[in-house]
Amino acid sequence: MSKFIKVHFAFYLITIFSSFFLYYFNIKFLHKFIVIIIIYNVLIDFFFKWLNNFLDSPGVNQIIISTIFRFLFSILFIFLSIYSGVENAFLFTINFLVVYLLFIIFEISILLLNLRHIK
Repeated sequence: MSKFIKVHFAFYLITIFSSFFLYYFNIKFLHKFIVIIIIYNVLIDFFFKWLNNFLDSPGVNQIIISTIFRFLFSILFIFLSIYSGVENAFLFTINFLVVYLLFIIFEISILLLNLRHIK
């Protein structure tokens, strides 16, 4: 198992277990669908990582395009969730954006680590 996969797997586990832990203690700033939000972000992350690795050598443009598509799919997920009548839409949106930003920050940090190894 490569270091890349181990780091991603550790990040996913920490994110999922911390959300279960916080949700278990009935923290008021977490929406009841926080687990669905995290699972959605993990699946989208897996899909776009697989898509980038499926290509022979993903360049900077392909990574930026995949990030833009991830953002568009995330906005679509928020709109569909609000349209379907999720209660407390503001809290749902804030929770989704926080989780989304965690995943993007993690992705940027991994990209920066890979750039250091290339030098």
